[in-house]
Amino acid sequence: MKKMKLASVLVAFLCMARMDAATANSFVVGVEEIDYYPLHSYANGKFSGYGRDLLDAFAKQSGHSFIYTALPVSRLFHTFLNDNSIDFKYPDNPSWQADLKKGKAVLYSNPVINVMEGLLVKPEKIDQLSETSIKSIVTMRGFTPWPFEQAMRQKVNDGTIRVYQEDSFRKVITLGMTGHYDAVYASPIVINYYLDEVLHKPGALVFDRRLPFESNDFSLSSIRQTDVIKQFNEFLEKNQPLIMELKRKYRLTDKSVQ
Repeated sequence: MKKMKLASVLVAFLCMARMDAATANSFVVGVEEIDYYPLHSYANGKFSGYGRDLLDAFAKQSGHSFIYTALPVSRLFHTFLNDNSIDFKYPDNPSWQADLKKGKAVLYSNPVINVMEGLLVKPEKIDQLSETSIKSIVTMRGFTPWPFEQAMRQKVNDGTIRVYQEDSFRKVITLGMTGHYDAVYASPIVINYYLDEVLHKPGALVFDRRLPFESNDFSLSSIRQTDVIKQFNEFLEKNQPLIMELKRKYRLTDKSVQ
């Protein structure tokens, strides 16, 4: 009888150990609840795009399991920084919401992709606007058009340049096309995809390189799972052919990004 009890205890212990091992490799990745395709998108309850495919490939190779949880951009930052329910944030960048991150030991992976973000205008306004003449910008809620010089940032802060934020990226583009706003702040990759593939109005908005723009690195970040970030960096280094294949799949070659 004692042997049977001991055997039962051992079986129960092994089962618990297996469960602990399984949960140890299961992580929650917080993602933006926006449609920023083809870079990344959360729509109709599904996370997709280049970012999803790359993270899934890493998870498969490393034996990890990722659960993707989508939140609005601003809430995602607060939850990631203050709530242990999220292990990773994607995408992230040290410059994004830097004030909120003060005092937080956020570790960033090597860049997953470099993406240009800036101001897009109607074709007739190309080369007609300047940092001194621009008065209104429309962008996604939670986005900060931050690649501006201090003087222009001050105008945003004091309301001289009005920044309108929308929950739908389709709405952002539609408003930009009306001409009632000077410019749209976003990635031209995403804008051009929407104009070409969704709205079927190619060229309705044009990237104006005379206005401030920035080249942003998209990274995976974490506060607690530093070992996994290191594994992810090794994955990025050793899987360049796979990464290029995914970039081609989503039309994100280095040429198109720039």
